[in-house]
Amino acid sequence: MFTQGDILLPTDFSRYAQYALRYAIALARKYAGRIHLVHVIDASLVAAGTARGSGLSMAELQTLLYAMRDQAENRLAHLVRIANDSGIEAEMHIAEGRPADEIVQLAKSLNCDLTVISTYGRTGLDRMVCGSCCEKVVRRSPVPVLCIKHPEHDFVTDPEGEICLRRILFPTDFSDFAARALPYAESLCREFNASLALVHVSEIPVVLPEFMPDATGAFSSSEETYARDMLEQCAASIPDIHVTTHVKIGLPYREIVEMAAQEAADLIVVPTHGHSGFAHLLFGGVAEKIVRLAQCPVLTIRPGGAPAEESLRPAIQSEEALDAVR
Repeated sequence: MFTQGDILLPTDFSRYAQYALRYAIALARKYAGRIHLVHVIDASLVAAGTARGSGLSMAELQTLLYAMRDQAENRLAHLVRIANDSGIEAEMHIAEGRPADEIVQLAKSLNCDLTVISTYGRTGLDRMVCGSCCEKVVRRSPVPVLCIKHPEHDFVTDPEGEICLRRILFPTDFSDFAARALPYAESLCREFNASLALVHVSEIPVVLPEFMPDATGAFSSSEETYARDMLEQCAASIPDIHVTTHVKIGLPYREIVEMAAQEAADLIVVPTHGHSGFAHLLFGGVAEKIVRLAQCPVLTIRPGGAPAEESLRPAIQSEEALDAVR
């Protein structure tokens, strides 16, 4: 299931974040949970603006930060009332710092079972400017992260606010890591009587496949047979769920996103390894790309035993370097 307790809901008060609140309320109602609404004031952006010549003194900067906090409190209080009016207990939190860092730390300190966060699905320069906070949270979060994109594919009905999951997609590379994440998808399928689509993507074994998407010659029939056999074994081990299996060839994130659209998946459940720095660059951040490009909500899972950063601060420089090259 999604959660048995507290849900963390970061908000920047945009219409996208407002939409994610619907999901948090629906999930909290389903599992008798509580919502922690959090807004992070990115003081570094204000300070950077001052350094570029805005003319604010340190005293004026502090006044501005106090005003931002006061406004955030008022807007969070309004969201708390919306949750309360829906019969959901909610608390508000304001933090200052780097948004992704503070969100991950709050999920830990508040012992939340799930983070629900909106993603704008930006690419290119717009994504670089906006900082891709959602993807950074996905990369670092020790708890499952439900990424919501609006106004594309939904699984929470409006205006009833009921959870309606019919088809869930789970990508696997047959690793022990993926096997430990599969029970999350199975549990959701059983709880909501949903079908499960298992997909394996055999990546094109060429250098820089982004520039050679049609290079499929190296994918042999024996590899395809092996993949189909493994998927069938996996499907046979899952009782009481309607399971379909699919083998694709290409770039994993691209094929998974296209598969989800073709199958009209309500949710993609994808494992994330939690690597950062150079390891993250090597492994490609497949989960983050799926989050960015998928039309439906994405639930990222870090199974027990996967690496989680205990200290986020030492990784900041390497993370910024990685973001600069994406």
